[in-house]
Amino acid sequence: MLTFVVLLSLEVVAMTDTISDSRPTNRAGRRATKREMQERYRALLRIAAEHNPASVRHIFYLAVVAGVAGITKNESGYTKVQRALVELRRSGELPYGWIVDNTRWMRRPTSYRDAASCLTEIARLYRRDLWSDADEQVEVWCESDSIAGVIGEITYRWNVPLYVTRGFTSLSFAHGAVEAWNDDGRDVVVYYVGDHDPAGLAIEDKLQAYVDDWDPEVDVHWERLAVTWDQVVDLDLPGTAPKNEYGYELAVEAEALPPGVLRDLLDDAIGSHVAPQHLEFHELIEAEERAGLEALARKGVS
Repeated sequence: MLTFVVLLSLEVVAMTDTISDSRPTNRAGRRATKREMQERYRALLRIAAEHNPASVRHIFYLAVVAGVAGITKNESGYTKVQRALVELRRSGELPYGWIVDNTRWMRRPTSYRDAASCLTEIARLYRRDLWSDADEQVEVWCESDSIAGVIGEITYRWNVPLYVTRGFTSLSFAHGAVEAWNDDGRDVVVYYVGDHDPAGLAIEDKLQAYVDDWDPEVDVHWERLAVTWDQVVDLDLPGTAPKNEYGYELAVEAEALPPGVLRDLLDDAIGSHVAPQHLEFHELIEAEERAGLEALARKGVS
């Protein structure tokens, strides 16, 4: 992967020749030189290659931590990263799939050309329920679509629900979750990912209060997986001075946690609820059943 990025980054020289004279200034307040822009773009390519898939905001925080020239932890620095990533994707240097954006999506009914193509798609998408015999339900809740785009591959692989609150959630949203828990009847484990700042902690507290208001009939274990203050200290995560006093010296967004670290944390947390031998047996049966569906699809529908 790194070899690929190095080769691609050589093309950045030609691409930055087309950047207008309105390009952003550097820390010294002057306009960045062509060489400085090339170095910035190379650095952002390396970061994206190492941490993809990631949101623009994740790349921004990683660039701040890495000390990429001209990228300061403010709105100006974010704009520079955002502009650079647009240029890199449009030029073909940066694969579009490396940058995730779950805030925009399309609704459309699923349809098929014919019954045979439907069977083929069913076989491809078939998932055997890993949790059908489990003693508890495991779910992941997060504060933003940006985070959901980064951890979605983990929740998909483990086949666990991913709830996105989008800031302060509604009472109806919490009620729907509690109703689903009660209908299932098993105890619940919720792993939560959110900002460590006054608003982020308040969002989580309000969400838990809504859940408590509906008095679930099952036991609910709630755990803030990220961001915790220990993670801020241990990983030296970047933050800003909090706008409101809340007992901590920094306000830290969830995107400040490197995407790979966050995915590993979540992977380990969910995996701790599944015995290795159970997972191995589950995957074996799933593969056999998928093969049966594929054979049915190949025969076609009479």
